[in-house]
Amino acid sequence: MASRLIFAPLAAWLLAASSQLPAAEPDLNPAIVLGEQTFADNCRKCHQLDGYGEEALYPSLHQQRLLADKALLIQTLLHGRMGQGQSPTAEPERLMPALDFLSNREIAALIAYISSSWGDEVIVVTEEEVQAARQTNP
Repeated sequence: MASRLIFAPLAAWLLAASSQLPAAEPDLNPAIVLGEQTFADNCRKCHQLDGYGEEALYPSLHQQRLLADKALLIQTLLHGRMGQGQSPTAEPERLMPALDFLSNREIAALIAYISSSWGDEVIVVTEEEVQAARQTNP
């Protein structure tokens, strides 16, 4: 009985301490794996598997400022993008195409993969955030 009296305060303290811990980060491994496959299927032609792109044709993804801006990254993937200095009349193959045919899950996974591979930190995007972005104009 004495041991129960000793452990009761300890158990209460542990319970209180655990309720103050931050929520665990979601397991990003499945998203990054899906993102890697999505990248290979849709992005490697221009950006190459190593993310360096084709010199003078397609930009490197390494340390792009775009990888620090979640909203801009979502919009770019959904709606495409022109390169710096390109006009709307530029050859279509020189433009980043819209990837709006990808599912919300694939877009979110692609962002996790790209940001974990070439950005400063992993950008976590939910499927709901992608859906909301689909409904806004670029």
